[in-house]
Amino acid sequence: MKIYKTLKTTLNILLLITVFSCVKDDGFSTPKVECTEPLLTVTNTIQQAKELYTFGSPTVIDTDVIIEGYVVSSDESGNIYKSISIQDKPENPTSAIKIAIDQTDLYTKYNVGRKIYIKLKGLAVGYSYGSIQIGKVINGELTGISKFEVDDYIVRSCEVAEIVPKKVTISELNKEMLEMLIEIENVQFKANELGSSYANIDNTETVNRTLESTSENCEFLDEIDVRNSGYADFKSELLPEGKGSVIAVFSNYYNDFQLYLRSTEDVQFNESRCDYISIVEPNITIAEVKAMYSDTMVEFGVNNNYVVEGYVISSDENGNFEHKLVIQDAAENPSAGIQILIGTDAIFEQFNIGDKVLVKLDQLYMDKNEGVLAVGYPKNNKISEIEEEAISNFIFNTTESFEIIPTEISIDETSNPVYENILVTVNNVQLVQSELGSAFAFFSGTDDGFRTLETCGEPKKLKVFTNGNANFANELFPEGHGKITGVLSDVIEVRNVQDIDFDETFVECPVIVPKIMITEVADPKNSVSSRFVELYNAGTTKIDLTGWKLNKYINGSTTVSSNGVDLSGITINTGDFVIIANTGYAAMFTDVPEVETSYISGNGDDVYELVDAFGNSMDIYGVIGEDGTGTNWEYLDGGAVRNLEINEPNSEFDVSEWTVFSNANNLLINHPNTPKNAPDDYSPNLR
Repeated sequence: MKIYKTLKTTLNILLLITVFSCVKDDGFSTPKVECTEPLLTVTNTIQQAKELYTFGSPTVIDTDVIIEGYVVSSDESGNIYKSISIQDKPENPTSAIKIAIDQTDLYTKYNVGRKIYIKLKGLAVGYSYGSIQIGKVINGELTGISKFEVDDYIVRSCEVAEIVPKKVTISELNKEMLEMLIEIENVQFKANELGSSYANIDNTETVNRTLESTSENCEFLDEIDVRNSGYADFKSELLPEGKGSVIAVFSNYYNDFQLYLRSTEDVQFNESRCDYISIVEPNITIAEVKAMYSDTMVEFGVNNNYVVEGYVISSDENGNFEHKLVIQDAAENPSAGIQILIGTDAIFEQFNIGDKVLVKLDQLYMDKNEGVLAVGYPKNNKISEIEEEAISNFIFNTTESFEIIPTEISIDETSNPVYENILVTVNNVQLVQSELGSAFAFFSGTDDGFRTLETCGEPKKLKVFTNGNANFANELFPEGHGKITGVLSDVIEVRNVQDIDFDETFVECPVIVPKIMITEVADPKNSVSSRFVELYNAGTTKIDLTGWKLNKYINGSTTVSSNGVDLSGITINTGDFVIIANTGYAAMFTDVPEVETSYISGNGDDVYELVDAFGNSMDIYGVIGEDGTGTNWEYLDGGAVRNLEINEPNSEFDVSEWTVFSNANNLLINHPNTPKNAPDDYSPNLR
């Protein structure tokens, strides 16, 4: 054993001496890698190979077709998967194509700039996801070339060229450029995506980010998606916030163009970004925008360049204001507000309460949404939400923020349209007694809900809307007395539970019994367009007529004619009148009717009925189901006046409460053969 060890040691020493005697004194030299250029003859160009495809199934090549190209893609970062893209020239290419290969780490063999030859015999040219590609056919479908066969078809050249990206603008991109390496200058990621990473850091889903191009003067031009794999090693990197150039492989998904980055080194944003604030100035007010509306959808056009400024007063952080952004024209003492419908969640993350925003109205529309004026996209003749990916095209946050001071109003002012889409504080309110112990919406489930607020002694009630998905929807509604802050429409919508400040004890309100009466019905002989009905408040409190209607029954019908006259928005004070008249009334009489409508056309034999907001019959003139001709209540070419001693409405018609005049020869009425002419024979607004 000792002899063996001695011999082994001697041999090792001799081996070391031999090795070091072969090394030059000037250090280690890198072994030279020999490369032999393959002896292949190119038969077709890339473009000619693409033209081998005929519409339908992939075209299998059965002849000795050989093409060449330069690799422009790289899967080193993991963003490009199982494919390489080649183009016909290192600079100013005219054609390019993708080759599907069922193998990863292709960059180690087919590095960027490497010239390669592709022997197409046995391969196929086919259509995949909207573009022509090279691959293998299995079961009639185009698939990747097997990693065990790839060397049979793709041969490396010794040439490695410098690839010069083709400089283009987004608007110049077309299908002829697919799979080329391109460079686009003056681009930036959209403002709403800043702060985001290239892809999702928590999963492996692919994510699109949007590049927008600008002119040298910061005019916004075009957009294109950047496709980022959830397996890319740069997926957790934040998007750069500047502006500059992007180099990428130009690809598509059917008709949607998209870019594939090889690495983030291809993104060079070294300039200051362009933002709307630097190029856009408000040139129209919210009030002027709202004034454009006249009961039909408003189209803002494409070249009017309307830009409106507003202050955010809504927040969906707690679940209300779903898909709605509400702005008003001032942080304090605003004069107008409006809704913008947007199809995204967590709006508050982009637009906080108090943020000043600019809204570009070109290509948008305006119409009523659930009775409230709103801006958005048109859909099926209705106003709808701006799509999520388009929001930043229209709404820009200036990053300036202000304290919003709510406008203080009373409950009876909540019907005033001037406060629509305004942040208000309604003082001296409480939940109506019948709803004490109720939740904001419901104690379980996700149905939307309404609560009703009142002020003692005031007829007006105010509904509080709560989205069923709000995080407070199932909580108990406060039961005290105080004030509520929220955005007003036909209801009030709060941002959170802190918007309700009921710091006083609940007050039991006396019950208000409305005493709204029909006191005169007129059918002037000389002017059918001057017909009118007079209402009178004989009670001790003013009454809000929201939801009330005046119905008409014609020629003995038992069914209401049309939909009746809606009296919403009218408040009638104690001892006051409301005139509901035909369209010629104002030309004949000196006063102006509260409601002007051709619905008031009773010609002496028709019934008028007053109903409240709950559909209860409150008062009536005539007998439903009876044609008035020849009856004791016929008022043809005359009228009927409520007797002064009658100060209570009556849902059951009693002719003894009335004095009736008619041109008819009808002895059943008080004054037959007594026509009346306007205006002298009538005394509207007087008892």
